[in-house]
This record gives sequence, C-alpha cells and structure tokens, in this order.
Amino acid sequence: MSLFKIVLGLILNKANKKQYYLEIGSHFLKKGCNVQVGQIVDSKRIDHERRRVKVITGIFYDFGLNKITHTTDKRILKK
Repeated sequence: MSLFKIVLGLILNKANKKQYYLEIGSHFLKKGCNVQVGQIVDSKRIDHERRRVKVITGIFYDFGLNKITHTTDKRILKK
C-alpha cells in the first residue's frame, strides 16, 4: 500500500496526529527493512522431497541502538 493511500485514508477518517505519525513511521520502517516476515532466508536440501529452510518470523526495531533486527525459525518444507 502506498503512502499516499495511507495518508488519504487517515484524512478521510479524521485521525489524530498520533495516528498519522504511527502509520507513516511504520510505513518507512517496513520499506527500510531488507526482509519481510515469512521470507525464506536460507535453504538446504535434505533429500529429494524435503528442504530445511530458515524463515523470518519477526522483525523488531530497537530505539536505543537505532537498529532493525529479525528472528528466524528453522522449518522443513516438502514439495
């Protein structure tokens, strides 16, 4: 969703200033992060039918360090 649509929706719904800041800030954090939740980061073949993959499960912003971090989970996928 583009930033223009987000701001237009906030104007039409008469949102307060805090809501504007939250929506615009979250939009730029999502855009600045290089991964998305559910994205496969690493893949390793186990056998012909299965793969062991690392999947992004969460993205966090640390205000103290001014850094975006993520957590991963190992899963097995079948074809």
